[in-house]
Amino acid sequence: MKSTLVAQPWLGALLLLMTLQAPLANAFSSSDACVITMGYRTSERLPFIGDEPNNTGFYHDLYQAAADKIGCKLNIVRAPKLRILRDLKLGNIDFYPGLNFSEDRAKYAYFIPNGLSERTIGISRAGAADIRSIEQLANNKMTLLIAPGSYDFGGLPDKIQVRKPPELNVSKALDYLLSNQGDFFIYDQTTLHYYLKDRDPTQFKLHYDCCQLPQEMYLGFSKKSRHYRGRHNPNYRTENPISPDNNPTILAPDSKAFQFAKALAAMDSQGETQRLYSKYFG
Repeated sequence: MKSTLVAQPWLGALLLLMTLQAPLANAFSSSDACVITMGYRTSERLPFIGDEPNNTGFYHDLYQAAADKIGCKLNIVRAPKLRILRDLKLGNIDFYPGLNFSEDRAKYAYFIPNGLSERTIGISRAGAADIRSIEQLANNKMTLLIAPGSYDFGGLPDKIQVRKPPELNVSKALDYLLSNQGDFFIYDQTTLHYYLKDRDPTQFKLHYDCCQLPQEMYLGFSKKSRHYRGRHNPNYRTENPISPDNNPTILAPDSKAFQFAKALAAMDSQGETQRLYSKYFG
């Protein structure tokens, strides 16, 4: 796991504020009780979260700790992913715990580093051709498995064959591959390695160079949440693409979303996130 603090310029400002303000626990204390709601799909993503209604896992412990630090309670809502994303847009839930950035999603979600890094890789049945780009899937007539509502990896080639089984998770995707109901699945490297511990690894082939370089992992915070308030970003550069580092708005310091981001940044810098990560991933 890689710290996000060096890679995220605005987190440097958070750290500066942290040195100027009172200790974290006191700075975030509030007489007004608040609830921050996390939404996630019904299916598992071990060890991040279990199948509904089992919410235990890394996500619960990480975000519960951050919520505690700002005087809030964490509430977790489970529903199919498309419904969760709709509720994120509407502000019915406050955040999604691990959301890939896209300009479309940036219209309704503010992206906050959660202290982890991730790398998306591919997996297929053993014996498949080496895949070094998504375009090769079309050339090899391989069907890509995608969960409904998932990120489309920046756009898919027109000729690629796609299958979207409902509520697809890693375990189901591996079963689909072995039963020839799909040929390729793209997901986070750490999570795939975790699930493969309980499988026969000789049945599968990992494709590390197909899809994405390592990058920071973000939660998506709803811009319609009552806990969100943005303000103009003086460092925004219109000539550069919108990204988590180059956004027209930044979090207002008097918002709970800002405090939540600050708590996560402190947990990362103080090693608390790494300790939780080691507890679940070893």
